[in-house]
Amino acid sequence: MEGKGGGNGLNKDVADVLYSRDAISKRVSALGKEIAEDFKGKRPLIVGILKGCFMFFSDLCKEIDPVPDGCEVHFAKARSYEGNTCESNQSVKLTFLGGEDEGELIRGRHVVLVEDIVDTGNTLKAMLGALKGLGAKSVTVATFLDKKCRRTVPDLELGYVGFECPDAFVIGYGMDYGEKYRTLPYVGVLKEDVYQTS
Repeated sequence: MEGKGGGNGLNKDVADVLYSRDAISKRVSALGKEIAEDFKGKRPLIVGILKGCFMFFSDLCKEIDPVPDGCEVHFAKARSYEGNTCESNQSVKLTFLGGEDEGELIRGRHVVLVEDIVDTGNTLKAMLGALKGLGAKSVTVATFLDKKCRRTVPDLELGYVGFECPDAFVIGYGMDYGEKYRTLPYVGVLKEDVYQTS
C-alpha cells in the first residue's frame, strides 16, 4: 500500500489508500512520456471517456511532452444498451461532446482512448469496435487502473496501464460512489459499511 494521499488527509469513508498523490504523479508522468514517443508524427486524437477519467485525462495530457504535431483532445460519453438477454453492454453508443460529426472526427486518426478503470472489459471492447467502425486508423487504450481479476474479455489489449487494481471498491482521482469522492487526490478503498448500507 502507498502512503496516505498527501495534504488533504484521509477521508472518513476510506479504509486505506492504494495509490498516493505522489505515486500517481510519477506513474502518469512516465505514461505521458511513453505516449509522446510512441505517437510522434501520428497526429493522435486523445479521447477521454467521462466522467471518471477527468483527473487522469488532464494529468496525462499535461505529461505528453513533447506534444506530437496535430495532437487533439476530445471527450465522449459511452452509453450501454442492453438487449432482451441478461448480457449487458451488448452495444455501446459513443457521444462526442461539442457536436462534432463522429465520422469526420475519428476517420483516419490514431486514437488514444483514455479510461479511469477497466474491469470486465465488455464496455471497452464495444467502444473499441465502435471507434474502428467509425474509421479510426488505430485505437490504443490508456487506462489508469486495470482490474484484471474481474476480466471476462480475455483477448483485450491495453496499451498503457497506470496500476493493476486489486478486487476492491476504489474511489478517488476521478472515480466515484454515488457521484461522491471524485475529487480525492489519491485512490482509496471505500469502507464496506458505506456501500453495504446505502
